[in-house]
Amino acid sequence: MHTSSVQGSTLVGRLYTESLTPCLVFEAARDPEGNLLTFHCVAWNAAAEARARLEEPDGGLSQWVEALEGLLGMADCARVVNTGEPFTAELHLRTHEREVWWQATAVRQGDGFALWLRDVTSTRGEECQAREALERARAREERMEEEAEFRERFIGMLAHDLRNPLNAITLSAQTLSRYGPLTAMQRGLGQRIETSAERMRRMIVDLLDLTRVRRSGGIPLSPSRTSLSAVCHQVVEELKTAYPNRILVHEEEGYTDGVWDAERLAQVVDNLVSNALEHGGAEAPVFLRSQSRGELRILEVHNPGPPIPAHRLATLFEPFQGASSPRGPRRRNGLGLGLYIVREIVHAHGGRVTVRSVEGEGTTFTVMLPRDAHPTGAGPSGPEAPRPPEP
Repeated sequence: MHTSSVQGSTLVGRLYTESLTPCLVFEAARDPEGNLLTFHCVAWNAAAEARARLEEPDGGLSQWVEALEGLLGMADCARVVNTGEPFTAELHLRTHEREVWWQATAVRQGDGFALWLRDVTSTRGEECQAREALERARAREERMEEEAEFRERFIGMLAHDLRNPLNAITLSAQTLSRYGPLTAMQRGLGQRIETSAERMRRMIVDLLDLTRVRRSGGIPLSPSRTSLSAVCHQVVEELKTAYPNRILVHEEEGYTDGVWDAERLAQVVDNLVSNALEHGGAEAPVFLRSQSRGELRILEVHNPGPPIPAHRLATLFEPFQGASSPRGPRRRNGLGLGLYIVREIVHAHGGRVTVRSVEGEGTTFTVMLPRDAHPTGAGPSGPEAPRPPEP
């Protein structure tokens, strides 16, 4: 290895001598017949050497020369000398104390070449840090996806397995209520058990539906011919039993038959009406209207109570959300999945659900369904779905 940084400096002139950019001069070693054997570094510029020694007093450029000689490709170097065509390469050098990336450009110089070096260590270091950060982010995302998959699988299994003991509780409460004369307290306790068990059943159904949506991409349907008005009437009668002191009004308009999953459609009506009963005010009536608009079947559920806060409307149909009661904290009668399940069921039918909530007018949920929910007959969904004409 050469230690002189002055020898051969005149070969590349003043630029070579005074430049702070490291430049190493390589000369060809040939056999007696003139055949190229190798290249050796014979000099490097003094200004760059002085700067390198200021930064690394124990090293300077000389510590890199031998490593550079081993990194240069013989074919590339020979092509520079034989054709005069420069070449550029990135060289990665490592010592026991430091790691350096050089952008190297070789230019023919006599029977050899001058190798100009640009230090790109900081840039490559930033790129390496960025790649490492990206890899860590990807690994973290994969772990989060695995954890989410595990949670959803666990929730689905738990909800499924809870149904059997819950059924046993419900049946036991119903049997006790019919077994012999009961005191008023005993009847009240039995009714409370049945009511609580029914609420738990609905939570379990919501959790199972959430799992189905997340894992399979949608709510499964079994469409058959049914009537929207008939489904509304059935749900209203059931809810009147559960809410004997509340006013429920169902209005029918036009021909509302269609092809839908009747059980799922009843779930939509039940969730919307129960939501209105819970958040519309203890004495406020709830109005349902089922009607026909061309090829669309329309369901409206309205309560005249205080409106839903504007900041909640954007996320109202997202999971684990729900409308807060205007009179205080929302009662935790569910998991906040009801409206999310409504949206997914309606979308599975090819329909759309919207909400309008204004001070002085109350809150109205509007469900628009195609007449036929089969894939070939499904109507529009999403933001382009037609809105019902203004009255």
